[in-house]
Amino acid sequence: MKKSNLILFACLTLFSYSPVQAETVTKNDIQLRDDLIYIMLYPSIQQELKKQYGEIKQNYCGEITQIKKLPIGTYLFNVTVHVTTFEGAHSPPNDLVTITFSNEKSIEWRAIDFKRKRLKPNEITECRHPL
Repeated sequence: MKKSNLILFACLTLFSYSPVQAETVTKNDIQLRDDLIYIMLYPSIQQELKKQYGEIKQNYCGEITQIKKLPIGTYLFNVTVHVTTFEGAHSPPNDLVTITFSNEKSIEWRAIDFKRKRLKPNEITECRHPL
């Protein structure tokens, strides 16, 4: 009787852990990681926006869209971020800006790619994850 109770207890314990709960924790961990990286890159984002636009540009909807590790065994990365620029009180014109930063050739993060696309009014969406 003890052995069957032990097997029943083990099965109940095994099936009581929800994979949905584990997935939620994982997504939360990824979002926390992305938020941390975004905040650490924010001064570089602001600097690059000022360089490209010739003035400080207000922006929102910051999001890490890609993290690429460079050679295996190093701590070198390319990190791509999206931000949406705006004028005044979140008014047009709005640009979707994509910046890729790298720490490959310097200990400082530097922009290695900058793209901007003017958004039409129907292309402006709510932030997926407002910071």
